[in-house]
Amino acid sequence: MAMDFSEALQLVGPFVAIAGFISGVWYKVEGKIDTVRSDAAAQAAAAQVKAETAQKELADFKLKVVEEYASWDTVRSIESRLTERMDSLTEQVMKMPDLIVDRIVNMIKLSSK
Repeated sequence: MAMDFSEALQLVGPFVAIAGFISGVWYKVEGKIDTVRSDAAAQAAAAQVKAETAQKELADFKLKVVEEYASWDTVRSIESRLTERMDSLTEQVMKMPDLIVDRIVNMIKLSSK
C-alpha cells in the first residue's frame, strides 16, 4: 500500500495547522509579555528616578535643618544662661530698695553733721 502525496497531506495537514495555530498564539502571547515587560521596566526606571529625587530632597532638607535650626543642646545652653542672668538681675532689683534706703540714711547722717 503506497501512500501518495494527497493522502499524506490529509494525515499531516491537521497537525501542521494545529502547530501553526499554536505558534501564532504563542507569538501573540510572547509579544504581549514583552510589551508588559518593557512597560514594567520603564515604570521601574521612572520610580527609581523619583526615589533618587526624593532621597536628594530629603538630604537637602536635613542639611538645611542642621544649618538653620539650633540643636537641643544649644537651646538648653541658651536657656540656662538666660535663666542665670535673669536670676542675677532679679537679685539686683530686689536689693535696690535696701540700697536706696541705705543711701538716704547715709545722706541724712552726713547732712546732720
